[in-house]
Amino acid sequence: MAGSGMIMSALVTLLFVRAYCLAGGTAFTLTVMHTNDVHAHIEQSTKFGAICSEREKEKNTCVGGVARIKTKVKELKEQYPGALFMNAGDFFQGTAWYTVLKHVIISAVMSKMEYDYICLGNHEFDDGPAGLAPFLLAMQEAKVQVVNTNADFSKEPLLQNISLPKSVKVNVSGTTVGIVGAVLPETRVLSQPGLVEFRDDLGSIEEEAKKLEAEGVKIIIAITHSGYPRDLEIVKKVPQVDLLVGGHTNTFLYHGEGYPRENTPEGDYPTRVNRSDGSFGLVVQDYWFGKFLGFLQVSFDNAGKILSWTGNPILLNASVSEDQEMLDIIACYKDNMTRAIEAVVGYSKVLLEQADDICRLRECNLGNLIADAYFALYADQESSDPELWSDVNGALLNGGAIRAPIPQMANITMGHILTTMPFGMSVVIMTLNGSELRDMFEHSVKDYNYEKGKGQFLQVSGIRVTYNVNLTAGCRVVSLEVLCTRCKVPRYEHVEDDKTYRIATTDYITRGGDGYKKATNATSGGPTDYTVLVEYIKKMTPIKSAIEGRVTVLNGTAHVKIPGDPLTDPSFGNKVTLPERLLSYYAKVRNYARDIFRRLGRLR
Repeated sequence: MAGSGMIMSALVTLLFVRAYCLAGGTAFTLTVMHTNDVHAHIEQSTKFGAICSEREKEKNTCVGGVARIKTKVKELKEQYPGALFMNAGDFFQGTAWYTVLKHVIISAVMSKMEYDYICLGNHEFDDGPAGLAPFLLAMQEAKVQVVNTNADFSKEPLLQNISLPKSVKVNVSGTTVGIVGAVLPETRVLSQPGLVEFRDDLGSIEEEAKKLEAEGVKIIIAITHSGYPRDLEIVKKVPQVDLLVGGHTNTFLYHGEGYPRENTPEGDYPTRVNRSDGSFGLVVQDYWFGKFLGFLQVSFDNAGKILSWTGNPILLNASVSEDQEMLDIIACYKDNMTRAIEAVVGYSKVLLEQADDICRLRECNLGNLIADAYFALYADQESSDPELWSDVNGALLNGGAIRAPIPQMANITMGHILTTMPFGMSVVIMTLNGSELRDMFEHSVKDYNYEKGKGQFLQVSGIRVTYNVNLTAGCRVVSLEVLCTRCKVPRYEHVEDDKTYRIATTDYITRGGDGYKKATNATSGGPTDYTVLVEYIKKMTPIKSAIEGRVTVLNGTAHVKIPGDPLTDPSFGNKVTLPERLLSYYAKVRNYARDIFRRLGRLR
């Protein structure tokens, strides 16, 4: 079905161009491939962006990875001479590859991926100018052009000697194409840019596009890391821009049918933006984590006016082989990664539970720990208002984001953290009223079934909620309380429908993950979830997280009984599940072996 749609689209394009040529014009077709928000997903991932297990690799269900991207790009560049390959920011941050190897691994792979033009994202500044400078130098050496229209490096000592053009002109098959690139100005507060200053993205693009137009450039592409809504605004208000290749909001766009069922398009690919003067421009984005390769062909007339277009994101599944040269590069860094995964970040005196997906059915202490980490991230910062002790009332996350337990009386390693939280989501703040917050908790238990938990079930911090799942879906929240913030002594208060609340959560939730309504007022580009948890564990170790009555699930007047759950099923007692026994045994053996090796080392 998808193939027939693509064929039909291509036929329409060919007929359109042929008619134009017969009328005496000469059509120019530009081929663009693009990625955005790869977020250090160096290796192949699950279809949701998590770490791909050996079993999943054997079943050929993994997708993406830089080796697959390179294979497809090489293939398409051979098929379409003059094709341009672009990246719209945020290759940094998101997996252990970046946590351990920082700019080194990103520079190594991006230098070999055949990118032509890229812009910076806010996460490229996460390790400050000291982390960005060597990456920029590596891109210069690899002849990957970083286009920087709105970031001013002149006052930052570590970057002021690195020259990045505000725009470039490239000759494609005899036609000049102008390229501009911008990052969202909020990078100044989202990341660690040092003394780098950021001008308005729209205004900077408009100014540079007018210069290119004055120089006779008729076709202009903008590469931006500003987010889909802002991209639409830029193209609407800057008539010189014909095509905008965007990023930041991890937006999935698609034309027609044939996309994976786990992905729901937020708009057409490309999205056509009509302007008041009768002209129009196109906007594309490529989801995130390298699951797809954006592919678009646009035909222009001699005046630079768009005639037609065709294309769609290409799913990089097992049908696309992995480039061997890229696999060899990755292999060079594997040992460092293995050592990093074994690094100890803390110690847990208690079992941090998630066996049998219990965090999808009731309050779990691992969910409490993670939610507490999100809450502390923002509550521990200096408040924006002196009358507030915290800028957030609480925190929440979906139970489906918690993937594995952490054993009792054992060291907590980076491997535990990354297995428990494999998705690399950003921790952000959403602002909403009490009615909207209540709706979220109704959605949390809309499909509640104690025999099979749903990923949408919420774990919380700074929030207390009671459900009665015997009631009709949509009316199951019996009580909902959050911590006050405009108070000297924090206390729980009943949620009021018209009152405004600020809640720490993940960008997965704010983007509509697990069926939640997409947030209309949320920050973006926050720190990665597992790095937030690691820092919190380091601060709070040894960990002693408990069940505290934050989430109560009733079935009528009695608490829900979950068969086989030691907390809610009296017949189960304190039996230990097989996964828990294996985890505990593994931890003891590992710690015993390490102790022996340490002693042997001292004897030497």
